[in-house]
Amino acid sequence: MNVRRAMGASLAVVTLALAAPPAWSASSGTHAAKFRNEPRQVGWTVGVTSARGVVSDYKMENVAGVWFRVFRLRARTAFLRWHVGSQDPPGAWGAVPADAAPAVDWASEGLAGVVGVFNGGFKVGARAGGSMVDGLTFSPMIRGDMTIGIDAAGHWRMGVWGATLPSGSFHPIALRQNLGPLVLGGRLAPAASQNIFGWGSPLNNQPEEPRSGLGVDAAGNLVYVATMSNIGPVQLGEALIAAGVRTGMELDMNPYWPILGGSFHALHSPGPLPVQIPYSEHNPDIYFNGWQRDFFVGLAEPNSWTCSWVSPGLSGHGVSPQPLRLAGSGCPRA
Repeated sequence: MNVRRAMGASLAVVTLALAAPPAWSASSGTHAAKFRNEPRQVGWTVGVTSARGVVSDYKMENVAGVWFRVFRLRARTAFLRWHVGSQDPPGAWGAVPADAAPAVDWASEGLAGVVGVFNGGFKVGARAGGSMVDGLTFSPMIRGDMTIGIDAAGHWRMGVWGATLPSGSFHPIALRQNLGPLVLGGRLAPAASQNIFGWGSPLNNQPEEPRSGLGVDAAGNLVYVATMSNIGPVQLGEALIAAGVRTGMELDMNPYWPILGGSFHALHSPGPLPVQIPYSEHNPDIYFNGWQRDFFVGLAEPNSWTCSWVSPGLSGHGVSPQPLRLAGSGCPRA
């Protein structure tokens, strides 16, 4: 889809609190609070749990008469990876390592266990922002666009490029932009209501379409929201806010592209993904064998609080594969 970029020059000077998971890791200290299990929350149904507590949960949210599927990855118990599609970004499939290829990398990601998969953003031809993975840049980052970054430990950060990202304290192995900010500081960004055609080129000139979005809440959790009902960016932003999002962005739209799959246990090989968007056009297991567009994979951290899944990080010299390995103390033996 082609996108008319009408977000406004003010995006380049937006300032906001950086949306990021709480500052902790397997090597960041032994404060007792760090080891408290991730709790259940009223109103949410648990998807996957581990010895650390809740890894993923989900619900349906009604916003102004429209039902949205909401899927959440907990910042303390889950981590994230990003994959290219077989057709988009163009030429990416033959260039990226297996860990970022158009299908779940079971040889690496399967070791940790897949808890969720969901769609990425607009195609490169829409000129909706930049992307990078494993040291390969497919489109340059655009100042003022909302950006999700993923580091070598799978931790995510979301912020406006040129304002809160890049950051000297965060070293991404993957970056994905998709238009300007939709939610800032827990409020709808002004651009959301200014030009609906700036939020994606609709089918048959019908601007209200099925849409999906992604955001980070006050606890640093990653929240995915989508509906197959016909909506505009304002309703999508309101759904993100209703789900607790403080910083949010639009992902892909139109009936063919919003796809979500959440599991009930960490998958180490292909298995059922019963948590889906009602009336979605695709079974999310398409991500197991390869899909046309980019997507995200949510994974489970180890049971021990002192052990984490990590990858090498970027070397600064060309393509850097990012296979997962365990790091820290108390890790299970291979």
